Amino acid sequence: MMLVHRLSQLSRADLARAGGKGANLGELIQLGLAVPPGFVVSADAYAEQARAWGLAERLSAHLAASRWEAAASEAAELFERGAMLPGMESAVRDAYRELGAPPVAVRSSATAEDLADASFAGQHETYLDVAGEDGLLLALRRCWASLWSPRALGYRAARGIDHLGVHIAVVVQRMVPAEFAGVLFTVDPVAQRADRMLLEVAPGLGEAVVSGHTTGDVYRLRRAPFAGAAAPGPDQPNGAAGPGTNDLAIDDRDRREAGRPAPSDALVLDLGRIGLRLEAHFGCPQDVEFAFAGGSIHLLQSRPITTLGTAEIDPLPPPPRLNRMQRRMLEANDNDRFPVAPRPLDQWGFRATLPALVRMVRFLGLDVDEAEERAWVDQVWRPMFVPPRARPTLRLLRLPQKVAASLRDDPMAWWEGDGFKRLQEACAPVDLRALDDAALLRRADRITETTTAVLGERFERSASQLAAIALRVPIALAVGPKRTATVMRDLVSGLRTRTSDVNLALFHLARRAVSAGPEVAGAIRAGRPEALRGSEAGRAYLAEVDAFLDEHGHRESTGLYLSAPTWRQDPAPLWGLLRGLLDVAEPPSEEAGLARYRAALEEVTRALRLVPGLPDAFRRTLERLRSAIVFRERTHYDLVRSFSALQAIVAEIARRLCERGRLPRPDDVFYLTEAELRGWLEGPAPPLDEVERLLRRRRATYGVVNARWQKVSFGAGAGGASGDELRGIGASSGVVRGKARIVRDEREFERLKAGEILVCRYTNPAWTPLFTLAAGVVTNVGGAVSHAAIVAREYGIPAVLGAAGATERITDGQEILVDGTEGRVVLLRRGDLQDGAGELARA
Repeated sequence: MMLVHRLSQLSRADLARAGGKGANLGELIQLGLAVPPGFVVSADAYAEQARAWGLAERLSAHLAASRWEAAASEAAELFERGAMLPGMESAVRDAYRELGAPPVAVRSSATAEDLADASFAGQHETYLDVAGEDGLLLALRRCWASLWSPRALGYRAARGIDHLGVHIAVVVQRMVPAEFAGVLFTVDPVAQRADRMLLEVAPGLGEAVVSGHTTGDVYRLRRAPFAGAAAPGPDQPNGAAGPGTNDLAIDDRDRREAGRPAPSDALVLDLGRIGLRLEAHFGCPQDVEFAFAGGSIHLLQSRPITTLGTAEIDPLPPPPRLNRMQRRMLEANDNDRFPVAPRPLDQWGFRATLPALVRMVRFLGLDVDEAEERAWVDQVWRPMFVPPRARPTLRLLRLPQKVAASLRDDPMAWWEGDGFKRLQEACAPVDLRALDDAALLRRADRITETTTAVLGERFERSASQLAAIALRVPIALAVGPKRTATVMRDLVSGLRTRTSDVNLALFHLARRAVSAGPEVAGAIRAGRPEALRGSEAGRAYLAEVDAFLDEHGHRESTGLYLSAPTWRQDPAPLWGLLRGLLDVAEPPSEEAGLARYRAALEEVTRALRLVPGLPDAFRRTLERLRSAIVFRERTHYDLVRSFSALQAIVAEIARRLCERGRLPRPDDVFYLTEAELRGWLEGPAPPLDEVERLLRRRRATYGVVNARWQKVSFGAGAGGASGDELRGIGASSGVVRGKARIVRDEREFERLKAGEILVCRYTNPAWTPLFTLAAGVVTNVGGAVSHAAIVAREYGIPAVLGAAGATERITDGQEILVDGTEGRVVLLRRGDLQDGAGELARA
């Protein structure tokens, strides 16, 4: 049995021993293409070492119970500390010396990787610029261990791949001194265009482009449409360029940074021609990683594009015709709770919330047609989130009386004495596995009905927030119309909310990690929380994290969707927050916000003192308004518990459907409708092959729907940008100048460092612990009453929300100025795109 193979000895026939990446690289060499030299530590070598360590026996119980974290922790400890077989170690050292002992890239290559139906992209580890024999052996161990990360386990489980049937090879290649690098898609997977290539390239190493840490320049190349695999002609050797090579041309390019070096057009077109060769050879569109060095093209990887669905899509409704009120709501750009399109089963969750929203609209004095309401609540595919048309009625004249009555009410007393108790009773923990199907659905119905009723009452008791409109009149009299909005924001600053309580608890949890010692803090910094199980201090700290999750684990991540995991279900964002907070010595404080509030209140009441009784009336109304905002934040935090309880029911139903052979994978459940889920649970289900076709169609449909949703949600209002300035809503006063850090989703929380300016598409309550680190906040969407605005004002950091296109216009690391008073963002100068290559001057 050979433990190590030269890449030049391999081809795609060697998948079982070299893994997908290693076999494909060997095939590229057989085609005569330039591939950096190297070798593969075979999958047989991994299997031999795993057997020597008794890996299967140690993990089998965890795998049977789907305990991914526990399995990952056990495997990580084994691969980190286990003694390597002597023959294994010497074979790797010898191969590295034969290569010349240069700096190398060490990449995982699983035997189920880079296949046409599952790419495993990003599931296993890659290490660049590894130097020395000991460094290589450490990287090898970590690549092996990445086969058992919670992420990789979840990926395989979702696709029905046998964990113990997958082995992993490791590719070791000489590093290329890349001048430019990136990725080429031989068909455009974004626009689903078979007549166009998509290329993203940036200076330096390509890993930053592939991982999303750097935004490269984008080229779109016109090509003859891909029409499926074709056999080589008599004069065309296997792997030669197929038809259409001469038709290749650059259609357009999107230069993300003016003045940044770029490769020549000739080199780009040469790469495109190689892409067509690979496509013709492998018989399907390819995702090709490459590097340009010294005017030559080096191929680092080629694999099938797995995101091109050939399934038809569901019929989609045309975009609705919006009236003036609906357009204003859409243009308000307040999408922090709905950043992505809902999946079909998310409509079940909407059935709990949307009727309550309509109840509030009617309470205010507007009317909604009942048929339009039913159609809105029952809609499966939504092109955008806007309520149905509402028509004013004479009841609107009673609105001032309702607001006045709400100001006299104590909504928090109602919540703690009645509303929250009803929710707790409906969501009280039970053993879901002990319930029969009918009882499980009855529990879901009770939670839904209780949520709708309680949420409707909560909306009505929140009418006091409309007092903000009335308060603008005396504020304008006191400070003038131009400063009214700024002073109004300051008057609602410095609030202590439930969200800030959670953020403070998270800060203290991070400080306890620091005080627990370098072993605990180091594991968190390294992004390896599973390693904490290997020490007594680590296990004690994990118990503290569990206690935190017991209290706050229902916190939503992406949005109020059944398909969006909570902190408890997916703690990766939580660990990212803890990693960022390790270096924060001072707890988050409302003092800065309180100072602004007190100064604004003093200024306004001093100007109003000429009117007897007006300053006191203003103070009373303002305090009621501030209490109403605290009420809103507290009730939102508690109401999310009902979604968490519904998610547990959905997970149990998915488990039962899979167990009964009615659903291929648990996460497929989110592409069913509520009616299908109920029917398949209690009655007959379609044959499994028919279900598979339905799911393929639904997933393809979601790709189209979500693309449209993103365009509507994050593209509106782009006219506010001009030159080097972006315009948005000044949500928290103040001015700050500093380095922008773009955080695109919850899994990038750890990228933000203390003192940087957070730039992101949206935020929700789960993002607000980052405000402890941030010097300022800029978002593509959001408004002055969003969660981000409230917490930014509480902590006294400048914030500009709803600055459309901010994450595209601002470069990661660029120096910017954020003026939360005027609602503007000034782009000062470009930052260095390579981590650690330069530090921007700070004001």
